[in-house]
Amino acid sequence: MCVSQVMTRLSISLYNHNTIGDALVLMREKKSTGLPVLNEQGRLLGLVTKEQVLEKGLEGFDAEQKAVDYLTTRYIPLKEDALVEDVWNLPFELFPVLNSKEEIVGVVTRYSLGQALFEHDQLRRQELEAVFDSTHNGIIAINKQGIITSLNPAGEAPTRSSRKEAVGRFLNDVIIPTGLLEVVRTGIPEFGIRFRVGKRQYITNRTPIIKDGEVIGAVGVFQDVSELESVLKELQGVKQLNDELRTIVDSSDNGIIICDGAGNILRCNQAVERILGILREDLNGKPFRDLVDRGVFAKNIIHLVKQEKDPVSVLERPYNTEHNLVVTGNPVYDDDGEITKVVINIRDISELLKLREALEETKLLSEKYQSEIAQMRTGESKEVELIARSSGMKNALDLAWRVSQVDSPVVLIGERGVGKEELARLVHNHSFRKSKPFYKINCGSVPEHLLETELFGYKNTSTPPSGKTPKSGLLELANQGTILLEEVGRVPLRLQMRLLRLLKDQETAYDSQESERWDVRLIVTSDRSLKELVDTGLFLEELFFTLNVVPIMIPPLRERKEDILPLLNRYIAENNKRYNLDKELSPEAVKLLLNYKWPGNLREMTNILERLVVTAKTKFIHGEEVATALNQREQVHARPVSVSGVIPLKAAIDELEQQLVTMAMEQCGTTVKAAEALGVNQSTVVRKLQKLKEQEVVRWKQ
Repeated sequence: MCVSQVMTRLSISLYNHNTIGDALVLMREKKSTGLPVLNEQGRLLGLVTKEQVLEKGLEGFDAEQKAVDYLTTRYIPLKEDALVEDVWNLPFELFPVLNSKEEIVGVVTRYSLGQALFEHDQLRRQELEAVFDSTHNGIIAINKQGIITSLNPAGEAPTRSSRKEAVGRFLNDVIIPTGLLEVVRTGIPEFGIRFRVGKRQYITNRTPIIKDGEVIGAVGVFQDVSELESVLKELQGVKQLNDELRTIVDSSDNGIIICDGAGNILRCNQAVERILGILREDLNGKPFRDLVDRGVFAKNIIHLVKQEKDPVSVLERPYNTEHNLVVTGNPVYDDDGEITKVVINIRDISELLKLREALEETKLLSEKYQSEIAQMRTGESKEVELIARSSGMKNALDLAWRVSQVDSPVVLIGERGVGKEELARLVHNHSFRKSKPFYKINCGSVPEHLLETELFGYKNTSTPPSGKTPKSGLLELANQGTILLEEVGRVPLRLQMRLLRLLKDQETAYDSQESERWDVRLIVTSDRSLKELVDTGLFLEELFFTLNVVPIMIPPLRERKEDILPLLNRYIAENNKRYNLDKELSPEAVKLLLNYKWPGNLREMTNILERLVVTAKTKFIHGEEVATALNQREQVHARPVSVSGVIPLKAAIDELEQQLVTMAMEQCGTTVKAAEALGVNQSTVVRKLQKLKEQEVVRWKQ
């Protein structure tokens, strides 16, 4: 504590012209026992105090007498930054206080210094008592005679006595002897002494209190050993748990890498060596970034985790292995929310992908096709309202109605999505066979051996596929009805011969010894010219002439401008009814839709209108919404296969597959028709779509 904190600051001093009366008045106003006297230059000349006035006596006192007549130079000036404890016992009762420039800034009395020092000591004592009372360890102190002078609350439990009962009494009268009396007698401290009180054990340190070389008492500090033992037991449990966790981590089949907040590898398990082909000794202590720089990983998972502040998963394929990896980084936070560690889990999914592909191949061949065929078998003929305002579509419908009255084969030719199936159903529904079955099968989406089985079936007299029971084919089930063969140009030549025999003789043979006659009408569709297929040797010329009795050309939607508006109204109404909405097309929207080329024909129109109905923000579908939808479709149709730079070949192939499969699904709508467009099996399309979904899930987590 400094003098400046205790002194009385003065803004008024006495000068040579001031009288003693002036001085006494100012002392009374300032409540001071004295005032400094300054010369004209502001230098201190001395002090005028009430004590000086009293010493001269009041008999000859004259208030008009000069104050300098009472001046005393018996004083000690104090610096304002002087410590109170250093000056409080100086011999004078009043002290002038000077600053660093030797200018007087105030006065202070000896009484004020002593009072301030006393209050400061009181405060320190209260602080020490608070520390004494709040400490967790028990403390007991005795004087030289063995009388207890102090006992804190923590010491009441082991001594089994309250402070009020213990302080002031002889030690042995209060508690069992603790050795403090021996420390007072010998003056030798004792450390780490154990003693028991009831069921609890304590460790105590006993120290003598020495003043001026004489032992005047002793203090004992003791701690409950039971708590330490509990903590030790807990630490042993944590150590055991850490050992167990280390064993689990090391035995995990997944690779585990633990990094600190800066991305340095702290530890990794043995599976990392197997997956990455790198020794743990070469990884521990190194930055994870080194693995990225060396090309082991393409992405720095540490950076991604810090960026997202959440778990992140990425797909990786290290350059030096054939493993497909899912790398997941999980952040570990401290109490302040800072990332202190990142735990990286590396899962090898190569074997899983192989098993999955094998399972999908067999499952899709047996279940997906069977499901599709079952759906075709259970399909019922239904009347389809076909809209025809254009001359080309009117001619197609008129020809379809006329040919429905006879039993000739029909070839429907047109682009994908123009409505060939709907026209085939119209022919069936207006024929004399309308009460009989109508079946359809896509010849391009079913493998050859399954296509033959589904069309012609097999009996007990032949050798059916292993593990299968005899079954009827669609030709038998559709007896007296109609079969629609979609994409007939994709039927293998061997099966084309059997179809030709069916058309000529209405007979199909299971083997050389047994045959059956069926009455079936064939309607076939193709988006490619059958004549061109004949010229290239992919289609039997005799079958072409047999089928091509009545070819019907269905014009694409871009050539049916008059049909577009009625079709728009129809699909808007259907979607409003399906989703319980009330959406309408604005004039701008109608204009855009009328001018669009519709490369995907009716299938594309149904898809776009459904999207517009369910996503429109208001009752009216505006031109901006239509433009956005159409632009997206055009971008899909026009998107080229391109790369922006040199990338791994496998990555380029994956990107190409992604674009083609996505484009095919958007144009065709189903995996069956997408497989036709791509020239692959449906199972391949399904597998590629599943892979795309998995990649999207990984990107979403990132």
